[in-house]
Amino acid sequence: MPLRALLLCIAAAAAMLPGAVRADDGYPARTVEWVVPFGPGGGSDRWARIMSSAAIDAFGQAWHVRNRGGEEGRLGWRYMLSRPSNGYTVLQGSMTPAIAALRDPDSGFSPEDVKIAAFISSIKTHLVALPESGFDSWDALTARAPSAAPPRIGGTPAVLLAAATGLDRLGVSATLHTYSGTGEAVEALMAGQVDMAAVSTSTVFSLAGRASPVINIGARDNTPAIKEKIGDVPWIGALGAVGIGVPRWVGVHPDTPDEVVERISEGVGKVLADKSVVKLMAKLGEEIHFLPQDAAAAAYGELLARMKELLDRMP
Repeated sequence: MPLRALLLCIAAAAAMLPGAVRADDGYPARTVEWVVPFGPGGGSDRWARIMSSAAIDAFGQAWHVRNRGGEEGRLGWRYMLSRPSNGYTVLQGSMTPAIAALRDPDSGFSPEDVKIAAFISSIKTHLVALPESGFDSWDALTARAPSAAPPRIGGTPAVLLAAATGLDRLGVSATLHTYSGTGEAVEALMAGQVDMAAVSTSTVFSLAGRASPVINIGARDNTPAIKEKIGDVPWIGALGAVGIGVPRWVGVHPDTPDEVVERISEGVGKVLADKSVVKLMAKLGEEIHFLPQDAAAAAYGELLARMKELLDRMP
């Protein structure tokens, strides 16, 4: 067989392999499975569903949001790794499952087992407490006698670590209790199993009238629009300490072709620029901070290295 004919045969055979993606295959050509590694109702779930509302127009295909919660996000991550590396299974993650994988050598994957496509936001961690609990304001919390038991704080690993680090910087100690999802941490708060919960801004909105925001540990102060809804919650930066941002990111199987990851990154950027998405996020008190593929991947690597240094803070 002539060499040219042989090469054409090899190329045709390779194109038929399962999961193979070619630069000219028109990605995305069908619905994309958008995996949320947490249960419904939490911050990640809200982000995914709002973003999916603009997917057809901005991304070119619908996103089917699938909740695969459990094991602090590790179940969803393992599910993503079990799927073909063709860009049709996207994980909307946070640092929580990455931290969980670092802490558990039996997770079955490493937090490096992902190709980061984009950062979409930075969580501003807030501490909330039940009204009249003695923990429901910053003044009440800091006025407690030094001999009093430290507050029990519940949350997912990433926001919990951010909260604990921020409180340390302010000279306040706490006992940490990890949960697989924000919903579980809030349920524990309502049941009196913890004194406070570490949550995102959108969860503070959803708890209006049931729980009081105590402090914003995030890297930025709340906007005037957010303050109008939840009050002028003290910000760690105004109290003399540096806040901590916890990113929300989008990633895919590590073997996904670079050109597909680039298209996902571009598509996510277009979705986040959609006017309806911007408006809905603002109503939830969430802020969009988009980083494209290269910048997001670099930031993820740096953050992961920092998290490894702080692991001893986790229970």
